[in-house]
Amino acid sequence: MKLTDFGVKRTVTQAAGFYIVYLILMVVVAGLTGGVVSLAAGKADDIEFGVTVGIVVAVLMCLGLGYEVLDKKRLTKQMPMLLLVLLSGVLAYVGGGLLGLVPIAYLTTRPKK
Repeated sequence: MKLTDFGVKRTVTQAAGFYIVYLILMVVVAGLTGGVVSLAAGKADDIEFGVTVGIVVAVLMCLGLGYEVLDKKRLTKQMPMLLLVLLSGVLAYVGGGLLGLVPIAYLTTRPKK
């Protein structure tokens, strides 16, 4: 419900739904991007190259989603919230979208300022 409205204050259940939907979207986008870039680079048989591209996509998507949530909730001037978005990028680097989206889902439960 209102998955693209990043300014909505979500309940824990809605935040879990947000997490699941954006995780699926991230897996699809990262997989397609990894496949296309691997083909374009002539490394179609190199799985590690595709995984690396997927991780880069996950980090960028987590940082972008996090900033978008902060912007719509008018929380961009709060340093702890900005650090939480940066943490999501680090977590995405370590564990892909599976970990990177956890702080973003939490941010969706915060009220708008």
